[in-house]
Amino acid sequence: MSNSSSTDPLGSSPSEGDQTLVGSTPTTKPQSKVMSREKRNAFMFAFVVAIGGFIFGLDIMLISGTFQYITVEFGLTALQKGNIAAGPGYGALVALLFAGFFCERFGRKATLLTIAALYTVSAIGSAWAPSYTSLFLFRLIGGLAFTSLSVAAMYIGEIAPPAMRGKLVGMNQLNIAIGILAASLFNFWIVNVAETAPAWATAISLNEGNVWRWMLGMETIPAILWFILLFFIPESPRWLMLNGKHEKAEKVLRRITPADEVEEELKQIEENLKDTTHTIGFVEQVKTLMSKRMRIAVLIGLFMGIVQPLTGMNAALAFMPSIFAQTGGAENAFWNTMLVSFIGMFFTLAALLVIDKLGRRIILLGGLAACAAAMGLIGYGFSTAVYQITPEALTYVSSSVDTSLLQPLVSQSFGGEIEFKQAVLDAVGKTSYDIIESDLLVHSVSMNATLVLVGIIAFVCSYNFSVGPVLWILFSEIFPTKVRALAITSCGFVTSVFGGVVVPNMFPWQIENFGSATTFLIYGTFCTLGLAVMAKYTPETKGKTIEEIEQELAAKSLKS
Repeated sequence: MSNSSSTDPLGSSPSEGDQTLVGSTPTTKPQSKVMSREKRNAFMFAFVVAIGGFIFGLDIMLISGTFQYITVEFGLTALQKGNIAAGPGYGALVALLFAGFFCERFGRKATLLTIAALYTVSAIGSAWAPSYTSLFLFRLIGGLAFTSLSVAAMYIGEIAPPAMRGKLVGMNQLNIAIGILAASLFNFWIVNVAETAPAWATAISLNEGNVWRWMLGMETIPAILWFILLFFIPESPRWLMLNGKHEKAEKVLRRITPADEVEEELKQIEENLKDTTHTIGFVEQVKTLMSKRMRIAVLIGLFMGIVQPLTGMNAALAFMPSIFAQTGGAENAFWNTMLVSFIGMFFTLAALLVIDKLGRRIILLGGLAACAAAMGLIGYGFSTAVYQITPEALTYVSSSVDTSLLQPLVSQSFGGEIEFKQAVLDAVGKTSYDIIESDLLVHSVSMNATLVLVGIIAFVCSYNFSVGPVLWILFSEIFPTKVRALAITSCGFVTSVFGGVVVPNMFPWQIENFGSATTFLIYGTFCTLGLAVMAKYTPETKGKTIEEIEQELAAKSLKS
């Protein structure tokens, strides 16, 4: 089979080893300075697939800016706010039950196209939602698309050269960070536009009543763009081989693998698949995953799927403006959120630059230790807070509530937020409390807000540098081709149970019942426990092929 010379839709300039004639003398481009055509193709295909991470980042951060508006409009309770934040998590749980089947039956590419379509439907529906129930349902539909992270890790891991796999799979996490930053910028901008109310904004109904709809609707544009770009990527060569399409697999490999390495790559894949020429059944895949040779790989996948979300990142993202409001800084909540997102993005980029040099293990363990310390700092910051309603504070809420109801509380000192909030709630009722909560906190709390800000920045940077990207990189590396669809989506399911449902759903309830200090200290404890577990089991996988990693983990499992 010959190497295709046709132009690739996503990058196809001559390879770094291609010879060109200068006069009559052949010359070769320096391989150390020019990225080859094959590597460029692999990079571009991975980049397109990783756009799903950008949309995921948008989704989880855009919603964070809406809570102060939808809480008032729909009269949400703490558990209902948790449901809105966790709605995509519920959808992800449903989707992950079938994602492995779809990936194996229809291929990685078709599954990604379906995911992009679901993101589009969710964005449009959420922006037009007339009630809490409809908003929750459209958020749930968006969660069906959250499998993009698992499928992207699967796809990129299968097309990436071993020396680039860490960077390319980690690019998914970088795009998540960029999406989070983009959402923070948009939320900050749209809130300011709604407050200043220029004529053009009024003309398109961009006002405080519709702020949250514009926030959620913004996701539509990148979702449609991603759907279109996905038509230009090839199918995974390992999936093609698994389904007996050897000619197509070789053609794809020649687009992403140097010509002198294609035959060896094909042999390694064939050896890994042995006599399997088609997808093995679900029962056979389960038996393979339950076998002794897969013990350590499955253990690592499941523990990573639990450890990552229990650091508390999804709660921090979904409720970041609310967290900053808790410190008495509601007027700067969106600005601080944008600042944290901006700094966090650079630490994700830094991780991708060094992860194939330093390796996965040291970055993961160091990051978990730093996350634990950061959560401890945040918890300590909140523990120093003192709450007191002053006459000046009443002037800021006088237009929204009968301040005579709050007069009995004036000048009383409350040593904890639970006691303070309950006193205010009892005095004015839930409806009025939801309206004045942010303004009253700004002018009634005395604490070291800078300490909390520094702690959140440290946590987000540590997570983005380590736990965030390493999870998906390990998922893409530790499972063999025959069972990787089921294995990765199953581990993704575990991640979604904790990160998509448990953590964001419970966070408002935890704040309401335990207080901010205790809540963040709980997450710090989980970070510490995760560090202990992963230090024992996490291997180093940098620079190794998927097949080499499988053999190494199988050998360790059989010895244990």
